Amino acid sequence: MLKLLLSKKTYRTPLLSKILFVSFLAVFVGFIAIPSKAQYSPTQMKIALMVHFIEHTKFPPEAFKSPKEMIQIGILGDDPFGDELESFLVHYKINGRGLRVRRKKNASDLWGCQVIYISKSEQDKLSDILDYFRRYPTLTIGDNLKNFVEQCGIINFVTVDNKPYRFELNIEAAQKSNLVLDVGLFRMAQRIVACP
Repeated sequence: MLKLLLSKKTYRTPLLSKILFVSFLAVFVGFIAIPSKAQYSPTQMKIALMVHFIEHTKFPPEAFKSPKEMIQIGILGDDPFGDELESFLVHYKINGRGLRVRRKKNASDLWGCQVIYISKSEQDKLSDILDYFRRYPTLTIGDNLKNFVEQCGIINFVTVDNKPYRFELNIEAAQKSNLVLDVGLFRMAQRIVACP
């Protein structure tokens, strides 16, 4: 089943996609045992979780220029994914929209992206980056960044017990960006905070 999920040639119906993601997350978030032979990298787990976050976020109509526009994922700073991200997304659709990746070093160059993944290299500029994207309906995702959710970032990957695929979130930050997070994410979050 996990090989099907990670295969870039697999086509999925929306229902099958949700079933596979729930099973996948159950394995990697620790609800059931991980088979010893099935070793997936933290990068692969983060990609799957990031797509899960997007699937469980309701974007307002104004986040897109048209009903057919692809969901744009901006990678800001050093890219932790490489080709694995595109390989995973190539045949994937969320609510009928394909997913496209853009990589830039400056926040303003990613204007128009519905999702921004902020890498560790951007820690020193975090406050300015979050201030910039707060003006738009943008799902901000941090890569284990210090004080990310306290500064009104929406979702931040954190390492807990040597597991780098836990996450914390800020529901209020999502609301301020006119995004609605599925309540299922609340139950899975390691920690939930509010904006100061």
